[in-house]
Amino acid sequence: MTDDAGRAVDAVVSVSGLGGRFEVVVTGGDHGVVEVLLRRLAGYDAVLSTADGEVPLGRLREFGEPAGRIGELPARFAVSVPGTSAARLERDVAGRVALVDRRYGVDELMATLGDLNRYRRDGPPSVHKPLALVWAIGQLALGRDRLFPWPVFRDEVRSLLADFGQGGATPQYPFWHLGGEGGLWETHGLTKEPRAADSAALAGFTARAAGLLADPGVRAQAVDVLRVAYLGGVDQPALLRRVGLPVPVPPAAADVLGGLVGREIKTVSGYSNWILDVDPASVLVRTRRSAGGESVPVSAVQAGLDRLFAQGRVTADVPSLGYRSAFVAAVLATLPRAMVTRTPPSVSLGYAPTVPDREFGELDRAAVARYRVEQGALRHVLIGDDPTGRCALCGRVLPVELLVAAHVKRRSECSDEERRDLRNVAMLACHLGCDRLYELGYVSVGPDGAVLVAAIPGTPADQLALPAGRTCEAHHDGSAGYFAWHRARVFRG
Repeated sequence: MTDDAGRAVDAVVSVSGLGGRFEVVVTGGDHGVVEVLLRRLAGYDAVLSTADGEVPLGRLREFGEPAGRIGELPARFAVSVPGTSAARLERDVAGRVALVDRRYGVDELMATLGDLNRYRRDGPPSVHKPLALVWAIGQLALGRDRLFPWPVFRDEVRSLLADFGQGGATPQYPFWHLGGEGGLWETHGLTKEPRAADSAALAGFTARAAGLLADPGVRAQAVDVLRVAYLGGVDQPALLRRVGLPVPVPPAAADVLGGLVGREIKTVSGYSNWILDVDPASVLVRTRRSAGGESVPVSAVQAGLDRLFAQGRVTADVPSLGYRSAFVAAVLATLPRAMVTRTPPSVSLGYAPTVPDREFGELDRAAVARYRVEQGALRHVLIGDDPTGRCALCGRVLPVELLVAAHVKRRSECSDEERRDLRNVAMLACHLGCDRLYELGYVSVGPDGAVLVAAIPGTPADQLALPAGRTCEAHHDGSAGYFAWHRARVFRG
């Protein structure tokens, strides 16, 4: 193994086990290597099992005492480490690790990927970074190292940018500037964008990000985020085949519809549809306007599935999904990976938090990361990657920088299930006053969806930048209960 300075030491580490319980065996002759291992395991919030009980290593500052309990080499001890594998743990604790931080997990990775800082000049934002990341994820899937030599990256990404990017794309930009995406990418041997002479320069995923992306499920999730957020205008199946990643295969429409018979499904705008029957050619759908049901071609649903899986996102309108677009989008929204955006109405292959949600009142880095994760997920639900959105309360259309994904019901009062009910528990509210006014109870939304303004001395209704009685676009069947909670518990009217 190596020490914290990267020097080789006389010790060999092996890790075995499953299900979060591992046995670590250390052989060799270097004094103090067990203390080094325990310090590295502390970065994983590991719990050491001893004859005297369990020792949470993440709470310790000094590791000499527990290392003394284990003794000199050869040594054998047991640890519990959630969310990893024996091979990954062995690699990280035995080699040099620049940063092992359990607070940077899957959700933080997805939030970073979904919020890339992209170059823009007289046109849409560039796709340099997203395309380079898709290529790099493909390299990991092929078993390549996480760090890429500049000549290899230059040649392969240059060709990719030429075929799938925009005019003037250069690989120097993502190779260097992806290093500004915290926790995701690192560079070595550079102080600025690389030049031809920088043949020894390296760049690529951080050890932590690469460890997460070693999981095929996480890789698929990461690619979903990149293609939905940035690559809508790209031939995505061709891109994925080019970099060696699997092309998502849409399910058969008949199979999807067959599982929905007898169920109520909601359109993006909140209206109910019921699937009464399915045959090989058509599906019988009941709506509020057709109690007896109307026939919709199964081929229309299949076309919608094909388009969603090819593009990652489809708009719920006639040009995209045909004359029964509302129903087709409702079917697409039932897919396990589907995320719904209401303005504009669309369905995407999105992502949702994959770790248990925890309360965050403290202002530490983990809290900020969790806030970014939740805002990123909520934003994908409410607005997707559009540059503007409409405040649900005042109705103004504003740049996304002036909008926040506000909780209809206070987050601190939500259950874990309610916090994950992303489609219903949040709305877009503007930073120009509506978010704060709603949070403090000066405004609310009535059972009919009308905006309510509290008439309170010192804050008369005519001084609030809100038209009382305006219909709140975020009020629908799924969110009505959350608005009712706000009226009963927060509203001052």
